[in-house]
Amino acid sequence: MIKIDFSSVVYWMGFFYFKYTLILGECIKMKANMIDLKSTIFDTAVIIFAIFIFSLALNVFFSPHHIVAGGVSGLAIVLESVLHIKKSIIIGFLNIPIFLLGLITLGKKFVINTVLGAFLVPVFVELTSNVEPFTKDPLLAVLLGGVVTGIAVGMLLTKEASVGGTDTVAKMISKFINKPVGKIMMCIDLSIVLLSVCVFGIEKALYGVVSVCIIGRVVDVYIKGFKDSKSVLIISDRIDEINDLILTKIDGRTTKLEGRGGYTNHEQIILMCVITSRELIKLKKIVKNIDTNALVLVQDSYEVYGKGFSIN
Repeated sequence: MIKIDFSSVVYWMGFFYFKYTLILGECIKMKANMIDLKSTIFDTAVIIFAIFIFSLALNVFFSPHHIVAGGVSGLAIVLESVLHIKKSIIIGFLNIPIFLLGLITLGKKFVINTVLGAFLVPVFVELTSNVEPFTKDPLLAVLLGGVVTGIAVGMLLTKEASVGGTDTVAKMISKFINKPVGKIMMCIDLSIVLLSVCVFGIEKALYGVVSVCIIGRVVDVYIKGFKDSKSVLIISDRIDEINDLILTKIDGRTTKLEGRGGYTNHEQIILMCVITSRELIKLKKIVKNIDTNALVLVQDSYEVYGKGFSIN
């Protein structure tokens, strides 16, 4: 008769289970690290590519026509014409003190997000300096340069990176004067554009203003998307009738929310729906025909997803 030592069996089962869980844990950790590594490599590649097309746009669109679109790169175009020093050298020299001051005032996280942009921009500007201008038409250069630069900046922002320069200066100033970074950046960029008037004249400066507007718009579209969705809140005493017509005439999705008037303290049903801009015209007519006193609040919705609320 074979005797079984159950204590030994339990011991070895526990031992192998412990080893198995350790190995499994290490495998999971290695897989997670591999995923993080792949993500980091991809993000870095996107950042480098964005910096490259940003630098290329500067040399083939803006610089040949003396169009200053703000930023350190725009200031470099002005100083290159005055001092007869290469843009790449000027950008490099300007970025070094900005980078060091940013490191002191904004911390280590700033270094990670900005170091590539601060040092690769002058390198890529120099490498693409001999590329022929894309067009001789300054207006076409403004349009194409604005679009390409906007895409590059959008790519950088989605990866939480930047090319250094005026956005870094704006962040530093904002920390001390408690003003929005966006407004400070706009003031700095417009100051650089105005400076270009003294060197290149008013016409070139106006081209610069147009390019700044185009870049800003393209960045918004790149980050927020092309979808033109609207979220609508409707307050009315005839909310059920409005809801029925929205469901039948627009084929929209609606949600009823419970609300309370701040002044009257009366309970009220608030109707929420997400529609396209084209459908908004129909919705306004529906609400107006049913209740001219209805309150309608319309907001832009850049991202709409989830069951029942996808906008095609």
